[in-house]
Amino acid sequence: MKKGILAGIAVMLLTTGCKAGDSQSGTGGQSWRNDVPAKDLAEAVAEELGDDYWPDQELSPEFLDDWYGISEQMYEDFYGQTPMISANVDSLIIVKSEEEHREDVENAFNTYREAMIQDSLQYPINIPKIQSSMIRTYGDYVCFVQLGGSLDGLEEDEEKAVEACRAMNEQALAVVERELVK
Repeated sequence: MKKGILAGIAVMLLTTGCKAGDSQSGTGGQSWRNDVPAKDLAEAVAEELGDDYWPDQELSPEFLDDWYGISEQMYEDFYGQTPMISANVDSLIIVKSEEEHREDVENAFNTYREAMIQDSLQYPINIPKIQSSMIRTYGDYVCFVQLGGSLDGLEEDEEKAVEACRAMNEQALAVVERELVK
């Protein structure tokens, strides 16, 4: 069964253009808007997900730099949220990067994501959220999503929990994409 699920994830990654690290840069020559405030995008995601959207504390520029390695020189605009409760990892961060720093922002998010995956001191309920985190780029906007909300009833089935988190992350990214398509 595990092989079937892994094969399904591999097919999904290949068909969506994701790399192994769940990063994706601008899909298929799509033209993207460049005038949407990052906060508006995050609010659209929160509205779409409703009670399943748990991040509720705004990130400061200092936090973005200290935790993620993204300095103010690397972006025009950003908006990010995490939960107030540190035992939870649900996060949404949208960075409108300076064009010359887009790859730097992507790399910073990838470095953070890999560090979180390797951290063995995570609460068990957060592991599926971390494993399912994604980084996507739409034009100058680089998005880091690590969502999952309540995984009640899935604590004993990590594969289903990962699938549920991945679906929520995809839903969040679909909202961002819809808002940015020209």
